[in-house]
Amino acid sequence: MKTAEVVIVGGGIVGSSIAYHLTEAGCKDVLVVERESAQGKGSTGKSMGGVRAQFSTAISILMSLYSIPFYAAFDERLGYPAGYKPQGYLFCATTEKHLAYLRANYEKQVALGLQNVRLITADEIRGRFPQLRSDDIFGGSFCSTDGFVDPYSAMTGLMAWATDHGATLWKRTALTSIRRDGEGICGVETSRGPVATRKVVNAAGPWAAEVARMAGINLPVEPLRRMLVPTEPFDQFPHSAPMIIDMSTGFHFRPEALGFLLAWNDPDETPGFKTDFEP
Repeated sequence: MKTAEVVIVGGGIVGSSIAYHLTEAGCKDVLVVERESAQGKGSTGKSMGGVRAQFSTAISILMSLYSIPFYAAFDERLGYPAGYKPQGYLFCATTEKHLAYLRANYEKQVALGLQNVRLITADEIRGRFPQLRSDDIFGGSFCSTDGFVDPYSAMTGLMAWATDHGATLWKRTALTSIRRDGEGICGVETSRGPVATRKVVNAAGPWAAEVARMAGINLPVEPLRRMLVPTEPFDQFPHSAPMIIDMSTGFHFRPEALGFLLAWNDPDETPGFKTDFEP
């Protein structure tokens, strides 16, 4: 029977990062189980690739204070490209309530050690981006070290480094059950056969709740569809622009190749594995 010190379920950006960090820390018996024929067919391959420290919770801010320097040194450290572009994140407040929220976040971010974040006025936003419709903007928050990566490149780089240093990736392999004994988890069943292990990491993204149920755990995670659209090439807006977010609608966009990526969500969206596009 195959054995592994750690089995990671899911080979997207999260599973790949966990595989890298475990291997880098000295764990040589890591097995990643990916049900698709290629990595990144779930949320990773459909993401905006945003990297930011402008969060409202301490744990997210602290994780970003680690991850942003990590991505900045990614290419040199791992020998693979991540496509990190520190072009910033600009949150645009369109109500006084949103502006107060950004102020509170700013104070927390600075207190935790974030150095490159600042509050900016509506006039500053208009001056830098006159193309924006800004009559309803009250101000904003900007961090210059925020930005974006190529999520597919980062994912494959992390996994390649991990497998170069002893980790194993099983593609086209579905997890079918998690086995337990009197001491806890003792193994998993996969479409490739059983694996004995005491440690299973759930990195299944939208399918995380399904994996958790195999271990008898109720995980309150549900998939929720969002829209992502690439534009045709155009130069009416600077390609040095940051990720720009409208806090009222959730609409956000960033440069991508010769065009832009646009993203938004429907506030009335219901959970489910829906992949059709609704403009």
